Amino acid sequence: MKHAARSHESGVGSLSRPWLAGIVTLAAGIGIALLPGCGKPPPQRKDEKDSVAAKVKPWEAAGKRLRKEFDAAGCKTALVLLNTDLEAAPDAPKPAPLTPEAEAALAALVPLNAEDKAGLRDTAYTTHDPVYLAECLYMRDAARSLDVPARAGQTPDQTAADAADRGFAWVCRSVYINPWQVPVPGQPGVSQPMPPVPPVYVLRRGYGSGLERMYVFLALLQQMGLDGCLVGSPEAKDQPATFPVFSPDKKALLTGGLRGPFWAVGVRIGNDVRLYDPWRAQPFPATLNALKANPDAHKAWFEDKANVSGVTVDDAKRATVYLAVPVNSLAPRMATLEQQLKADIGAKLAIDPVALRNGFADPKPAYWNPLNDGFAYGRISRTFLPVDDGGSDKSPQGSRLIDQYMRSQFPAEVLTIPGELRGNDEAAERIRALMAGAYLMAFFNPTNPNPRERIQRGQFQDAARDLVVRQDQFGHGLERLRNNPNAEEEIRKWAADARDLYNQQGLAATPEARQQAVAAVEEHWRRNAALVQILIDRVSAELGHAEATLLLALCKHEQAERVQARLEQATGAEAEQLKKDSVDAWKAAHGEWQTYAERARVQVGFAGRAAFVQSLTARAEKLANQK
Repeated sequence: MKHAARSHESGVGSLSRPWLAGIVTLAAGIGIALLPGCGKPPPQRKDEKDSVAAKVKPWEAAGKRLRKEFDAAGCKTALVLLNTDLEAAPDAPKPAPLTPEAEAALAALVPLNAEDKAGLRDTAYTTHDPVYLAECLYMRDAARSLDVPARAGQTPDQTAADAADRGFAWVCRSVYINPWQVPVPGQPGVSQPMPPVPPVYVLRRGYGSGLERMYVFLALLQQMGLDGCLVGSPEAKDQPATFPVFSPDKKALLTGGLRGPFWAVGVRIGNDVRLYDPWRAQPFPATLNALKANPDAHKAWFEDKANVSGVTVDDAKRATVYLAVPVNSLAPRMATLEQQLKADIGAKLAIDPVALRNGFADPKPAYWNPLNDGFAYGRISRTFLPVDDGGSDKSPQGSRLIDQYMRSQFPAEVLTIPGELRGNDEAAERIRALMAGAYLMAFFNPTNPNPRERIQRGQFQDAARDLVVRQDQFGHGLERLRNNPNAEEEIRKWAADARDLYNQQGLAATPEARQQAVAAVEEHWRRNAALVQILIDRVSAELGHAEATLLLALCKHEQAERVQARLEQATGAEAEQLKKDSVDAWKAAHGEWQTYAERARVQVGFAGRAAFVQSLTARAEKLANQK
């Protein structure tokens, strides 16, 4: 695949097809509460008694809200009202301001641009803070679902290494490798590699680049209480997230997309760093200290064809550790929020950059946050989101990066124009929007966590129930197709009549005539709703049925992984019982993967998915047969 080199700033690219703009509009009309920072405005209190109580105990009121509503909309409401309550409660603990001296010391340690500094000075919670808080709570739930008791006799370092391994494996199961690219308009076969997106958006999408896996892992490690880092060359400090690495012939991008300046993500274990390759989904064969001391001992690892990142023995010799943290985590107000709500939310919100750096062995690592790089880990969430949602993207709707992300959620390659509607653009656009809307509401429901998010948060029972409903929903569509074998002729007649009606609408000479023509078109759609539904089913039913089956298999797989993790830490009678539970869980997961294999035909063209499914199916089969 060819690539067009372009600069990557907020809102890059453009609409490649008019109907895609309709989908974005449809999504906006349905409600983009699935996007952090979006949703309904914070409600006004209706109970005067509640208002008085909140003013007296603002932190208690905020904690109570966040225990009940910890999604983006709930976080937005909680922090907006907390600002108000703190103003009305002079005796309540309040965030301390960032003094000029503290700001200077912080900027000397972590590269901060003018916008970063302005955000850190605020003592009131900003419009981007709810986004950051919601992301932390998302990753908090993921971390909790992965937590298991330590093995008897383990040292703290061994326990930390096991936890890091589990976390990294979870990231690789949650995000399969498929770098985001978009077609370049007017250049068939040429695609544009896109910049990384924030961790939560990578997780909701379910695929991404190696760098995006690194970002997700860093966010997870923060909530696991482990110190994460990035590893690259000495030059990486000033290289942007969109740094490309080309093959020796300079004709292709290594890793299939923008690699970024790093070739490993790491976790500090004592005075050493445990390294992970996000493209291979494996730990490196040696820790950082061992690798640097004798990289030639692992020459086979670097020369293996699986080494798609291009890292070499020489790179290992020059390996340099970098730290990266969200800018919001450095604000004093986040330390206050974490301290005051520790019992209510139990999330790690604030990071002490000096303590983090001092935890690593000498030479102490530098912070990676290039001043002009909006896609560096520290500020990617702010760059990605529009201003109205707490971000900094001022691009017009439709050309924003988040709009392109939303469009990429729809498998456009299968949303083809029904043959009967060729030449009737308006009807075709409407059908396409309806098809995409059905898929959107099933798997990106803006009013509730989508099934993939439930799985990642460890809400397996809720996810399974939801996905069974989705299977039934799209299964009914397949049934309608089977039960209406003669619908083709009716659809052709409906399409021909629609074409005539749209032509009359276009030829209307007066406002009154046009109004009548528009009404006739709408009546044609309404009167033939059942037939239109079959037309939608022809594209979306099989696709949606397969997607629901895939996610149900992933849900069962994650449940089995949790039992397996407990088994690997257990001893004695507990281990014997967990062994049986583990085999049963893996058999259930393998059965779901086999079911998906029977329904996967419609998704065969989804890049990266087949290899991902194959690896998980093989693991489930192996562990289902463990002795």
